[in-house]
Amino acid sequence: MKKVYKYLPLFLISGFFALLVYYGCEPKLDLAQFPITNTGNITVSDTTYVQQYPVWTQFNAPEDIFVGKEPLIYVADTRNNRVVQMDLGGSEIGSIDMSGINVNFPKKITQDNNFDLLVICDSAVSQFDTVSVVYRLKLVEGGGIISNARKIRLLSSLEGTVLSSSKRKFTGICTFPDNSFILTRTGPNNSGIDPDNALLKVRCNESVQNVTTYTGFQTTGNGVYSLEKTSSVLVQRNSQTDFILTRNTNDFGFKVLWFEYEPIDGAYEPKFLPEGNSDLIKKQFGGPASVAMDQYMNLYVIDAAYDSVYKYSGSGKLLPGSFGGNGAGENKFNRPMGVAFFDKVLYIADTGNNRIIRFKLSTDIN
Repeated sequence: MKKVYKYLPLFLISGFFALLVYYGCEPKLDLAQFPITNTGNITVSDTTYVQQYPVWTQFNAPEDIFVGKEPLIYVADTRNNRVVQMDLGGSEIGSIDMSGINVNFPKKITQDNNFDLLVICDSAVSQFDTVSVVYRLKLVEGGGIISNARKIRLLSSLEGTVLSSSKRKFTGICTFPDNSFILTRTGPNNSGIDPDNALLKVRCNESVQNVTTYTGFQTTGNGVYSLEKTSSVLVQRNSQTDFILTRNTNDFGFKVLWFEYEPIDGAYEPKFLPEGNSDLIKKQFGGPASVAMDQYMNLYVIDAAYDSVYKYSGSGKLLPGSFGGNGAGENKFNRPMGVAFFDKVLYIADTGNNRIIRFKLSTDIN
């Protein structure tokens, strides 16, 4: 039954949308569904997320944060044109300048099982246009210090598939256990072969060996298979196939999509469908920019439009621990773009406030 949705025309899928109006279409700061204290904390079942101090403020519009396997923390310090390496206490170990010939602004970070970092950066192709470039940072051969890492250019959004367009952008990256990685790509040309909106699987070491395009997805629209305006991708923990997409669009539609591979059919199917009871598929996010997963398969969705973070179980149920609101004070955000989770701590790249903020569940605080 699941596969039928990718073949339904959008006017049929819109019938589901009418059923979802009750659950969505909230205004900005759409946290009225939660009991909020005057500090912005959620107080469901006496569970709150508590902001940790000090706030890390040495950044300029950081757009992503990632906790590596060491574990160390990596921040895409976007407007400072660098990737920063930190310990878990927030002390800076080093950084690497990502600027170069026509290259600036790191946007997304991930790490493979060789401890190499993969970073998406902007690259100018003209005075008015940029494409995206994926770089590999060789940490191990640099002694684990990012400032010593060798930087290898792997792939630009102009390359890798049949056609080429300077309007294409990479918007998300995440690695599989075998060190291949998945890329989300967006762009305005989505007719004919090799459309701009695509999911790509890349195999490479110091150079690209193979790029394949995922099939069975819709390049436009707002259905459960849509690749319109993808903003991030996250591989499910320890999975060689399954992943979660976010779509940063102002349109009404499905914006956080969890896909599972069905080996019998040889196709991807959405884990949650509109007629089910999943809060995740029914929620009308404003502009989800990134998603993280903890060891219990809970999801943390950062919403740049609503300046909020939402927590969902692996079965798609909304959980206590969602909070936010626009501002620069405690438990507030301004256009947050990145989120990571490690060892009971939630890390958020609060982009508009030029800072990284950490949160911990009150039940986990000594």
